[in-house]
Amino acid sequence: MTYEKIKEEIKDASLVLVGLGEELTGELSGFYKELAELLKNKDYFIVTLKDREGLEKAGLQKDQITAPVEEPDNQESWDQYLHWLSFTLNQKLCVLELGVGFAHPNLIRFPFEKTVYFNKKARYIRVSEKFPQLSAEIADRGETVKEDPVALFVK
Repeated sequence: MTYEKIKEEIKDASLVLVGLGEELTGELSGFYKELAELLKNKDYFIVTLKDREGLEKAGLQKDQITAPVEEPDNQESWDQYLHWLSFTLNQKLCVLELGVGFAHPNLIRFPFEKTVYFNKKARYIRVSEKFPQLSAEIADRGETVKEDPVALFVK
């Protein structure tokens, strides 16, 4: 899957759920700006294990981001995420997982797969150098890219 194909998938979706994981490294400001451009005019939510402040500086909306590892006591942003997520069932949802490994699989990897499993209109895109595999239950509605997400987005 190419970056252009990812852009098409996001464009075609009604809602976009993004997970940013611990594998994201290097200069992330350009990556965040590219992500902000990709999500422009979309209904999205971001769950990040990284730098919430950097996402906000790139123009992504504060109330559409939760950082459960960075801000473990911030129940409000997590509740906003769960509320948003409750409206995604039976919607055309694109789940974009970028650089997520197994440091905290209970926050992004496993819940995102479960969301796609139950939403038959959902599409899953996993970009990861180390762990690009999809579970068999959702493989028919997903794509994987074995590449560094930052390099893929910032060319």
